[in-house]
Amino acid sequence: MKLTTRMLGVALSAAVLGSALAGCGSTAATFTELPLPSEVPEDIIMQTAGIARDTPLLTVDGAEVPAEELLYWLSSYADQYAAWGMTDLTMDMGDGQTLGQYYLDSAVETATLYQLMENKAEELKMGWTKGNQDSYDEQLQTMKTSLAQQAGLDPETQSDRVDTELVRLISYMGLSQEGFFHINQASFLYNNLMEGLYGTEGTDAPDADKLNEAGVFHAKHILIKAEPVTDADGNVTDDGMAAAQAQAQAIYDQLLAAEDPMTLFDQLMTENTDDVDSSGNVNGGTEGYTFGPGEMVDEFYEGTKALAEGEISQPIQSQYGYHIILRLSADNEAGYDKYAQVKMQDQIDQWMDEAQVERSETLESLDLQAFYDGLTTLRSDISAASQADSAPAETTAPETTAPVESTPAESQAPAETTAPTETAAPSETPAA
Repeated sequence: MKLTTRMLGVALSAAVLGSALAGCGSTAATFTELPLPSEVPEDIIMQTAGIARDTPLLTVDGAEVPAEELLYWLSSYADQYAAWGMTDLTMDMGDGQTLGQYYLDSAVETATLYQLMENKAEELKMGWTKGNQDSYDEQLQTMKTSLAQQAGLDPETQSDRVDTELVRLISYMGLSQEGFFHINQASFLYNNLMEGLYGTEGTDAPDADKLNEAGVFHAKHILIKAEPVTDADGNVTDDGMAAAQAQAQAIYDQLLAAEDPMTLFDQLMTENTDDVDSSGNVNGGTEGYTFGPGEMVDEFYEGTKALAEGEISQPIQSQYGYHIILRLSADNEAGYDKYAQVKMQDQIDQWMDEAQVERSETLESLDLQAFYDGLTTLRSDISAASQADSAPAETTAPETTAPVESTPAESQAPAETTAPTETAAPSETPAA
């Protein structure tokens, strides 16, 4: 099984807070080690998998990936399926592959992506900056404030309790504080690379020609949906396409005859388009959409591509109905951002294809089910300790849910729809 870089992005981006890049020049990455609560072992991976947390399980172009990071990704995938009652990692998936092996392949692919961000940032001298550090510290503080609110704690007077809950949350993920910090670095390094290579001041900075070559377009449209007609038994007797085409053609004829079709387009879009949100507002507003390859239905994408800037298309059919498209210039900030994302995704795909990845013998011999069962037991202990600490004096502790697990965020690359078979870039935020 091969995971593409777009799907991994979807899995990672669960907690994106986002922040702008700041500062320049590399600096040492630092984090503050907080005291461990009594229920948290010094080495979570030793307790759950029987090996030291820094044991190399994988190498990516010679760089070692430690056990805790690879197993973090494995447990993240396992957690997703555990929510559906699938907790037996030895279960046969029907193709000779167990559920655990499926998780492991997914974890190896994700860990490879994250390690590549570190490798390439070092190689291209686009590593950790003071701006990255400041942004990480700020986001971590925001995360602690959120934890304090959830636990009903005062972050000023009960900072030690807040720190304890943060460590519990990180440990619940199966990570040490160092591992948590290291995984989250990847999202910042991704943005360093994207800005340094494809940003407006990058080595491959965008211009109008490059935007077009990369397939980055900007357009707005009037969508007339096809409304199927059904009989009393629910059978479709008319797919509604003919009626949608007739309405779209009438609108197009008005535009064709107008002295100022650009101005009229916005008016007719507001009055007629079916591309609206739940409040009836036009999706994309009057600005429309800036998009790259794979982000729109093919008919819309190819229809836009075929137009000159400022040109309006005849009605174009898609599965939704008929579109009248007005192509606009993508030579603007939104277009530059999209260009950087598209080009970076292509670069990541190339790096992933070229990466030399080796699995260790220790990885191949690990009992994945025993690890996940051990992590589940540890999580129960952590949850119980958190519950006991939050119980009112002389009362029975109320039932609470376990600390929320979160995955360090993944990227913003357009996702293809088959899950889990895509990846995106690591997202820039402390996992939460």
